[in-house]
Amino acid sequence: MHTFALLLLFSLTSFAQTNHDRVTNLTTIKRFAFGSCNDQNDKQPLWNDMIKQKPDLWVWGGDNIYADWGKSEAIDRAYKIQNAHPGYAKFKSMTPMIGTWDDHDYAYNNADGNNAFKKESQRLHLDFFDVPADSPRRLQEGIYTSYQFLGEGGQKIKFIILDNRYFKDVDPKSPMLGEAQWQWLENELKNSTADLHFFVVGLSVFSPTLPYTEEWWHYPKEVERMQKVLKGVKAPVLLTGDKHFSSIFKYWGQLEFLSSGMTHTVNRKAWWYIGRKYPKTFFGLSYGQIDISWADTMPIIKMTIRNATGRNIHPTTWRWEKGNWH
Repeated sequence: MHTFALLLLFSLTSFAQTNHDRVTNLTTIKRFAFGSCNDQNDKQPLWNDMIKQKPDLWVWGGDNIYADWGKSEAIDRAYKIQNAHPGYAKFKSMTPMIGTWDDHDYAYNNADGNNAFKKESQRLHLDFFDVPADSPRRLQEGIYTSYQFLGEGGQKIKFIILDNRYFKDVDPKSPMLGEAQWQWLENELKNSTADLHFFVVGLSVFSPTLPYTEEWWHYPKEVERMQKVLKGVKAPVLLTGDKHFSSIFKYWGQLEFLSSGMTHTVNRKAWWYIGRKYPKTFFGLSYGQIDISWADTMPIIKMTIRNATGRNIHPTTWRWEKGNWH
């Protein structure tokens, strides 16, 4: 009877854990997964494979739900539908989650900082991640933040969550991130002692441009500023989404893993054109997985695109040496 009571208490305690608790209690990261473009009303076949892979962390890359009706009520309803999905609910109960947003979960297609209900949208986003009511993030404008965890040998791994929606097209001098977020980012990196940096961004940053898509390259000064900010940063990796296909590439000297299309992907007619610009590309439903190992304090990362059947697509290993990824 005593044993049963202890088991019941442990079960209830585990069940009562919030995502914030799981993130706070997370120490070592050897594997994490990430993805974007997930319509809560579509079939979601990837969660079962993620459960089998047992990543230490899940990173939402934006468009985590689709609520395109221009009302905060639609966003709230979409999050509730997503949280009720059985596969996702099981995965969330066992996996700490962090992440950013993009246009469809922030408001509507291509929404910018002029969105009238962006403060309410921010509240709903933070609710989705179980961010405590007394968190400073509840008071700031924009969802940007950072997290630091340890690698297997005690190395520091930093995740920097950027917000390319809340301030977009509001400040003419900083039309993508806004000056307040830029200053925060520059200070965050200036004081960073991390050995590996992951930047989580809704829109791909240095990637080749495509017609009919939103691009950082629409704001060249923002791209140039990001390039300058990343100089001297140890082992930077960009994790991006939005484009409805997945690709691993190094462009303008920066390593980027674009993982997009968890429930729907780009039209087949565009595959040939996109494939010419993005050589290591996958057009099926997928998510990204990264395994981290170390040679002393130098990180080695294995990137792979995974589909619903558990197939590894374009597995690529990168080693940080002499201030660059090789």
